[in-house]
Amino acid sequence: MQENIIRDHQKDSIKIKKTLLGSEKGWELTVDAIPDLVAVLDTDHRVVKVNKAMARKLNTLPNDCIGTKCYQVVHHTETPPKNCPHAKLLEDGLEHTSEVDEKNLGGSFVVTASPIKDDDGNLLGSVHIAHDITTHIKVEETLKKRTEELTRSNVGLEQLAYVASHDLREPLRMISSFLQLLEQRYKDQLDQDANEFIGFAVDGAKRLDMMINDLLEYAHVTHKEIDLNPIILENVLEASLINLLVQTEESNSIITYDPLPIVNGDEKLLVQLFQNLIGNAIKYRSQETPKIHISAKKEKNQHIISVKDNGIGIHPKQKERIFKIFQRLHGNDEYPGTGIGLAIAQNIVHQHKGQISVESELCKGTTFYFTIPIQD
Repeated sequence: MQENIIRDHQKDSIKIKKTLLGSEKGWELTVDAIPDLVAVLDTDHRVVKVNKAMARKLNTLPNDCIGTKCYQVVHHTETPPKNCPHAKLLEDGLEHTSEVDEKNLGGSFVVTASPIKDDDGNLLGSVHIAHDITTHIKVEETLKKRTEELTRSNVGLEQLAYVASHDLREPLRMISSFLQLLEQRYKDQLDQDANEFIGFAVDGAKRLDMMINDLLEYAHVTHKEIDLNPIILENVLEASLINLLVQTEESNSIITYDPLPIVNGDEKLLVQLFQNLIGNAIKYRSQETPKIHISAKKEKNQHIISVKDNGIGIHPKQKERIFKIFQRLHGNDEYPGTGIGLAIAQNIVHQHKGQISVESELCKGTTFYFTIPIQD
């Protein structure tokens, strides 16, 4: 009886090898050369052939496991496991893939069983290919752990920054108030140096308050969850120009714009974006009358919005620096500010899944470009 089973298995093995391999040399040149684990099985779960990588994992020689049941060799069980792709293939004749954590093979694998059929369509067995994903899973787990740690750290830093900034404003407001009272009540009783010192202190308190306010805004924009809705960009621009009315009139700025598209965005953030970019153009104006022009064009799957001015310009080497927080190119005595406005603008653009860039030359003006993806 046992001899008949062995003879039948040998006959099936010959059929499978002829159908699949063509020759032993072909197997050696191809399958034995790949790092994935390969096993050929018949319809009775018996091993017809394994490649060298599979034999190494099983700590045996390739020919030593031929004729044995695959689940006995690999899983050390007397029946196929529940997720065995070969067992599923024998039921329907189709290819099956499973992800398995196989301790006996020393890791996790994606296993695919593909049917082997003769010219008449009769099922002869299957080819098992097991791809080792152990390292990939470990990397994913490490990345997930680090991402969770960074998320917790960022949330903690955000809360700390918000609380610190918020709590700083009260004592700062008190300092500013008493300095102003001191200046008002004793101005005539103090000498010029004392009045100058008080003026410096008042100015410093004002700038510190402005910086704290901008930091709070930066933290808010960076971590804000936005709800994208169809927005008429011209309405957004007009709202930002109303907020800039005082600066525009004081500087005699001429602001023009072309027709602007409807985009998917957060209205409040986009108002702030235009306000920051146009306000920046007004601040860094040249001796000429400030002229600012806003335009838009559609390119592939995005809108490209530009804000162009005729201001003092930016040195090409400083173009990347201007988007970093607290990175200022000019002293506060030349142009007041905190160096946060463009960092906020960049964060708003990134919140909308877009990009922001700048083109500029000294004394020849500046053009900011930002993109907003077109939603399908």
